[in-house]
Amino acid sequence: MAALTLPLVAAVGYLLGSFPSGVVVVRFLKGEDLRKLGSGHTGGRNVRRVAGLAPAVLAVLGDAAKAIVAVRLAEIVGPEPWAVPVAATAAVAGHCWPLYTRFRGGMGLGSASFILLYLSPLSFFLLVPAFAVWYLVFRRHRYRAAAATALTAPASLWVTGNPLPVIAAGIGMGVVIAVRHIPSMGVRTGGGPSA
Repeated sequence: MAALTLPLVAAVGYLLGSFPSGVVVVRFLKGEDLRKLGSGHTGGRNVRRVAGLAPAVLAVLGDAAKAIVAVRLAEIVGPEPWAVPVAATAAVAGHCWPLYTRFRGGMGLGSASFILLYLSPLSFFLLVPAFAVWYLVFRRHRYRAAAATALTAPASLWVTGNPLPVIAAGIGMGVVIAVRHIPSMGVRTGGGPSA
């Protein structure tokens, strides 16, 4: 059963994560392709940049829903503990490289943040000051700070006493986000986390 469960969980997580909330919201409200506007990313930050705060909130809520549903389904379908990290990693990968938009997606931070908030709220709140520290360490370079914060998530999960599968989810999501940020590492930015 486990041999079938993990690939199924990965596929469902990826397909759910691929749902392009930001693209759908901007297309519906403005009739435009978000991938051709602003930064070209499909996350909430770019939606806010090109369409305003209310559409960005809708996009972020969509990203939260798809990420949490992917993990919750893994908890239900896959009673074995490794279903959750597989689903979490796949959902964030789906957000970053979505099937439905020719693999042009967001940066993964929103989806990963909501998964982390769902699995371990305390760990999530520990990462907020961690981002601020990394932001200063990297001299106000948002993309590098975001990648470093994502890679710090497993330590935050470990310090707060989470079980190994949840720590593994942090590792998987952190690696996906760090890889997604590599193309932007040379871009000088300011402000909050990327989207």
